[in-house]
Amino acid sequence: MSADPSAGRPPGGPPSGISPRQTRRKPAGPRSLWRDGGLLIARIGGIPILLSPSWLLSVVIVVVFAGPVISDVIPGTTGGAAIAISVGLAVLLGLSVLAHELGHCLAARACGIPVLRVRLYLLGGVSELGRSPTGPGQDAAVAAAGPGVSALLAVVAGLMVGSFPSHTIGWLITIQIALANAIVAVFNLLPALPMDGGHVLRATVWWVSGRRRFGTVAGIVGGWLVAAGLVIWAAWLLTHSSSVALLQALIVAATAVFVGFGAYAEGREERLPAWPDDVDIRSLARPVLQLPAETPVVVALQIAEGRPVVLTGRDGIAVGLLDPTAAMGLALQRPQAPAGDAADPVRPEAVVLADDTPSDIVERVRATGSGQFLLVDRAGRPEAVLPAAEVRRVLSVSGDRHRGS
Repeated sequence: MSADPSAGRPPGGPPSGISPRQTRRKPAGPRSLWRDGGLLIARIGGIPILLSPSWLLSVVIVVVFAGPVISDVIPGTTGGAAIAISVGLAVLLGLSVLAHELGHCLAARACGIPVLRVRLYLLGGVSELGRSPTGPGQDAAVAAAGPGVSALLAVVAGLMVGSFPSHTIGWLITIQIALANAIVAVFNLLPALPMDGGHVLRATVWWVSGRRRFGTVAGIVGGWLVAAGLVIWAAWLLTHSSSVALLQALIVAATAVFVGFGAYAEGREERLPAWPDDVDIRSLARPVLQLPAETPVVVALQIAEGRPVVLTGRDGIAVGLLDPTAAMGLALQRPQAPAGDAADPVRPEAVVLADDTPSDIVERVRATGSGQFLLVDRAGRPEAVLPAAEVRRVLSVSGDRHRGS
């Protein structure tokens, strides 16, 4: 296994010396909780938890499926009570998915991999990491942690079933939680990318062959096979005339689309051009100028002379990158205003170690929408700013050479 290039970086966050929480942020509007296509509902261990709009459809699906069951198995339950219980069950299932994703996050942090956010969406969730695992051991550990948490929840909920009287709300909910987590654990262990089992398969083939690409191909093939099986299952469900069977067919078909597109995306990522050996990625970076955040914005612009500026607090901690456009506008209105008022936050996903491998940096550029990245040394001291456009330009040229060869 290759050495982890992020060793020494505090798990899930930027290197020491970079503190986004101390950034002077511009006043937040009423939509400040809406970010990256989701609603920020919580932070757990510093990890943003985002709720996608499609998650609400999960609640509708659970109510449609669970409502009639609740009325049948719990005597005396009215329609309104059954709906309320179904909504509560949907929330508990969402928390189960969140626990599954946090299992991935804990394993990633244990491997020194930064965690950017967790996103919950229709009948599932995803943990977005700052970089990919650097070896088959890390890949397998991070992938298996989620199903492991789901399996543990299934066992715990199953053991709790007997503590409730039969045909009561507690009895039904614990059964449903146990079954749901068991299904999530088993389904995610299918040997198909982008499922967790596909990552375990890739890690296994990677470890045996020594080639990550061979493992990815095996996982992609598994993904297409699982997607085809789900399509056949959905077609079989459509042979039934009940409305429940129709809804089940739609869910299975949606899952097939998810798996199929996920496998396609993995294959497309594998075909992307690699970083050329004859280009030093750090040669694209621009040296930075460090100034105190209290520096008058008009003075900061004069000193910078077009160079990137890292603004620091009184303790020397970097608090942001000067936004030239915002700084010029601020200088016209309030020339003596602190330059920190025109700073962009230093986000964890926009910070890379200066000695990270080119593949790690390229992957970060591809995975995030940041326009520039701050390169820091092991102590967290800013060294340079890397424009994402320059990285993409070199990759584009590399891709043209690859297609022309």
